[in-house]
Amino acid sequence: MTSRPLGLFDQEIRQRKLEALGDALVELNRIVPWGMFRETLETMRSEGRDPRKGGRPPHDAVRMFKVLVLRELYALSDEQVEYQIADRLSFQRFLGIDLTQDAPDYTAIWRFRERLGPERMKTLFEELGAYIDLAGFEARKGQMLDASLVQKPRTRKPAAPRDGEPELTRQQAAHRDGEANWTQKHDRSWFGYKNHINADVEHGFIRGYAVTPAATHDSQALPELLDITQRGQPLYADSAYRSAATARRCQDHHLIHRVMHKAQRNRPLTAAQKRTNHRWAKTRARVEHVFARIDLFRKGRLLRCTGLARTTVVIGLINFAHNLRRLATMARLQQVHASG
Repeated sequence: MTSRPLGLFDQEIRQRKLEALGDALVELNRIVPWGMFRETLETMRSEGRDPRKGGRPPHDAVRMFKVLVLRELYALSDEQVEYQIADRLSFQRFLGIDLTQDAPDYTAIWRFRERLGPERMKTLFEELGAYIDLAGFEARKGQMLDASLVQKPRTRKPAAPRDGEPELTRQQAAHRDGEANWTQKHDRSWFGYKNHINADVEHGFIRGYAVTPAATHDSQALPELLDITQRGQPLYADSAYRSAATARRCQDHHLIHRVMHKAQRNRPLTAAQKRTNHRWAKTRARVEHVFARIDLFRKGRLLRCTGLARTTVVIGLINFAHNLRRLATMARLQQVHASG
């Protein structure tokens, strides 16, 4: 293979070739108006470094948010996403940078995520949800609730040292998550947190989420997740959510109660309840597809952040990335139907 000097338009030619081969990030830049997040992200400026004190100017807020999105789209660490931005033309084009511009390093990425915070992340998630509705994918045919365990590296809560024992070093304490906890599922022990979601039946978008320690019962997140605006639409959930309180909420907000029946001690399910569960399960199972798609892209990677606040931001970004992938899929299907 012969080499030649780099031409003026070589990078543009290479990018066009990548686009022809199917660069998914080009599609995301096309269908998502990223500028709609700027107002929310710009509120972080007042919390950052005082520009009068000098130093390197901050990176563009929307670009930094897109870096965090890339991190979760491809399940990368901060160090890995820094390397991939420097190495991959598709990442550079997605972010709108070239070889002449400085890319954020992993410490800048970490600091930006730290400043983002759970509440601002929830606002950004809701802004994407509003755009999904405007794109023609409003929540229809009801809502589905479920929760999935998100594992962390197994640690124990730091105990107070006994007399004569050395104090925990700062590095040791930083790697011990005192807010995560243990739970049992399918005769296995799990350590970490739970990602509670509300997904719509027709399109499979995540419409709301909550994050709790792993031992929290699924039903505890229902008040935060339940969309009471879907009057006359069904609520699907597994038997963990079935209670008199859930039924009362559905009645108060005119939702159709389709939470799976559960057997109790000395009171097995009747044949009619089993048939009803079987019928409802065909729809309720669609929420499992949401978690399956997330697991497919995360490839079993564990969470590496500590604390409920940081974990809520990262899981919010994971759910945000899922909705972006789903939006790209639905947009393609919409084009196919329109052309057919």
